Amino acid sequence: MKRRPFIAMSWALLAAASGGASRAAGFVRMVLGFPAGASGDAMARALAERMSILLASPVIVEDHPGADGRIALEQIRRAQPDGMSLLFTPLSPLTSAPWLYKIPYDPVRDFQPLMHVATFRHVLVVGPGVPAASLSEYAAIVRGRPELAFYSSAAAGSSGHMAMTAFAHRTKLDLRYVPYKGSANALVDLLGGRLAAFMGNVADVVELCHQGRIRPIGVASAERSRHLPKVPTFREQGFDIEAVGGFAIYAPAGTPQPIASRLVAALRDAMQSPALIQLADQLGIELTGWGPDELARIQKAEYLQAGRRIQASGFNVED
Repeated sequence: MKRRPFIAMSWALLAAASGGASRAAGFVRMVLGFPAGASGDAMARALAERMSILLASPVIVEDHPGADGRIALEQIRRAQPDGMSLLFTPLSPLTSAPWLYKIPYDPVRDFQPLMHVATFRHVLVVGPGVPAASLSEYAAIVRGRPELAFYSSAAAGSSGHMAMTAFAHRTKLDLRYVPYKGSANALVDLLGGRLAAFMGNVADVVELCHQGRIRPIGVASAERSRHLPKVPTFREQGFDIEAVGGFAIYAPAGTPQPIASRLVAALRDAMQSPALIQLADQLGIELTGWGPDELARIQKAEYLQAGRRIQASGFNVED
């Protein structure tokens, strides 16, 4: 019962001693690199609501979509390291993007890891104009109808995108990637027949799947999704391909350790929120709550893995 007032009081004292526009405006901002309405946005808002209570200061979610999340990272790279600006992001802008783009930030030196929030599974879905019920049927249809070779994912260079690149190489399909500013826009075109397939977070497509408006044909994880239990994995269908993503929270590099520690404590407490746990369960997202050291280790491992996969495949951003 004493922990929450302690966090709030400590935060108020630390924030009062540091500079920054957010502090002057009276709120903490949590910056996201994707549009409102996506599963990550919903998770960030649930976290922000709980953290507002724990920090005794409003936590405002700001969406800065574009450049596959890299715009948001640049926002935080330039922010004051006073604990009043946070980054909520998938790991791909920090792990895959450095291998694909000339980026204006250093993925390690410019950001201070705070917490790995959650992991999520990817599933390949096809639109109403693609009569495929399995990966092999999808491959056969695309070979006969090249106009159905166009697909997308949550972001270029994301784990879902890289999984589809691997699938294209294994099947020798000439799949064509179409970039979008967020999953929601891609799903609009998928439903409208302007896009044939989408490899995305289960949470972003599960309702459309249950409504029968799109069809899931393969889950890219070691086990089936309990939200789509009838959909076999890629491995069950003969393709040893996995695509597991993660959400994490960072602060600008140089954030004083006392402030970072208070933020981590507030995040740990917020992760216990029944509302957040219920939301994650509904979305099919698995909460993790791993701290700064574990997040740094995961980021490094995924960075090296992404490099190996990208270099081995010969992939570039135009694929």
